[in-house]
Amino acid sequence: MELRRRAFLASAVATSTLAGCLGSGDTGSADTADGTDGSDGNSSGSGSTSRNGSTAAAGTAAPALDHPAATALAGQPFRGPAPGTAPGTIIAFEDPSCHNCRRFNEDTLPAIESKLVEPGEATFVYRNFPHAFAWGEPAMQALEATFARGEAPFWALEGHYFATQEEFSEENVLDRTEEFLAAETAVDASAVVADAEAKKFDEAFQRDADAGDAAGVVSTPTFYLFRDGEFLTEVRGAQSYQVFARALGVE
Repeated sequence: MELRRRAFLASAVATSTLAGCLGSGDTGSADTADGTDGSDGNSSGSGSTSRNGSTAAAGTAAPALDHPAATALAGQPFRGPAPGTAPGTIIAFEDPSCHNCRRFNEDTLPAIESKLVEPGEATFVYRNFPHAFAWGEPAMQALEATFARGEAPFWALEGHYFATQEEFSEENVLDRTEEFLAAETAVDASAVVADAEAKKFDEAFQRDADAGDAAGVVSTPTFYLFRDGEFLTEVRGAQSYQVFARALGVE
């Protein structure tokens, strides 16, 4: 499931309505459940992300959400209540090298966290999906290896990738990852990088990629929204907080 195959897939469906990271600064749009365009050009949210998520215990099963995006959801990084237990669930497919994913994390996620996640109104689930630039895939392997060692280091590394995207390339991503983890976290940074190079956690990486393929992800970021266990809609691109709130019925 290589990056080039995903780029070809995105090209093959270019005639459909989508907006996300295609390796450029595309604007976002939201596809609502009835097929209408729910785009909102305004951005919302300010301040820094708390990065205080929760992690499903290994081997525990999240309540079933009947959608391909929710396949093998147990054990995924998430913020807020356990997936399927809050009224709302947002499943995000993101690529750390995607510019629109960075915009979402900077402009919209803080509002989602403060207004939906922290009050227990919604759960935010992160899933990897390689789509934008070549350095994103080894970065995702490093994210999986880091998550296996702890929740806090995972969110720290994920935030670092988004905040400093311009510093990474396919050639230096793992070296810079090791430098960051060694300086800013308590994990064994060299062991994380060794695991990423060996793709030790490739099965977890592939679960995310396969779930995204099955759900129809063709650009990043793409979000799947659920309310009371029922699938509501797909949102593509770095949409504003209002788009998510409206779709979840919490305005």
